[in-house]
Amino acid sequence: MSFPLHDAPQAMEAARHLQSVFTTRAARHDRTGQFAHENIEDLRQAGLLSLPIDTPQRPTAFKLGVVAAIVGTIAQADASTALVLVNHYMVRAAMARHECGSAALARWVEEEQHDQLLNILLAEPDLGSASRGGLPGTVATRTSAGWCLNGRKAYVTGIPGLSWLLVRARTTEETPRVGLFMVPATAPGITVIENWDHIGMRASNSHEVILHDVPLRADAALDLHLPDRPPAPRNTLSLWNTGLLGALYNGIATAALDWFVTFLKTRVPSSLGAPLATLPGMRDAVGGFSLTLHMNTMLLDRYMTGVETDAPPERLNADAAVIKAKVVDAAGDFTSAIMGLAGNAGLSAHNPLERAHRDALCGRIHAPHGELLRSRAGQAALA
Repeated sequence: MSFPLHDAPQAMEAARHLQSVFTTRAARHDRTGQFAHENIEDLRQAGLLSLPIDTPQRPTAFKLGVVAAIVGTIAQADASTALVLVNHYMVRAAMARHECGSAALARWVEEEQHDQLLNILLAEPDLGSASRGGLPGTVATRTSAGWCLNGRKAYVTGIPGLSWLLVRARTTEETPRVGLFMVPATAPGITVIENWDHIGMRASNSHEVILHDVPLRADAALDLHLPDRPPAPRNTLSLWNTGLLGALYNGIATAALDWFVTFLKTRVPSSLGAPLATLPGMRDAVGGFSLTLHMNTMLLDRYMTGVETDAPPERLNADAAVIKAKVVDAAGDFTSAIMGLAGNAGLSAHNPLERAHRDALCGRIHAPHGELLRSRAGQAALA
């Protein structure tokens, strides 16, 4: 097992080194759709799966901003691997703050499972995203030994490499309760339906998972509550998800622009006799792209600072909506504009731009969806 890093510069150095390594593998994993097990093992050996997340009780270097910088660095090489990291880190952060289980569970994860991949399973084929409400179809039934879990979960990112699944389910008690159940990924009764075949994030292996009579211990249930009486506000999972996804998709956009700049400097059409970078129109376009990335950085820095300093929820919710709309969802438009200028070279699978564009389009499928954000913003403005 690897052991946690405690120094942010050291962690960033490790991330930059792995960025160069992952870049050489990304096209192959994208083309085949194979999960990048070697990337995960490299992250494990580097200590990047084991970061001791900052909490009020245990301050460390790894606040949201630092962790987001690591995700953004990895995303510039392989967005699918970075997406696996996003889910792992946000669950680790929620656990560290005792928002997914007890302090004892958090301590056990940090001491015994710190480099084992985690993900939270919320979405279902019939229910869709949990962000729109509704009771899960996945059910947990009491047994003499603990619980028995049955259901089907969608978009289980990284399932080939996961060690633990935090599964949202409702109980079959006379008065049903809702909560998370901590499930070993190797538990009997778990079947992976390998149906992830999307345009982007192909190596994320975000397949569906069937749970059939999965036996669990009694203490596998975490924070069960009545559907209309959730625990006191706990939002680390959501706050970190927004910040880390913002960093991921900004990383994709950064990689796309880096490739385009190199292309403009090295492409010398015979009709021009000089690099494309000498054209005023191209300089203007690159300037516009650079300003967009700088704007993204400003928005992300504001958001990270707000989370780290416990800004009022109203501000954080508003900022989170902007991050989703203007950084995550807009990444696809950003890469599309670059492709329009790059021509055939941008569309060629020999170059990374077309992969960056396909990965960027996946930003729009993450909850909350743009339509829901706009509806909420409009309702607030018209109230």
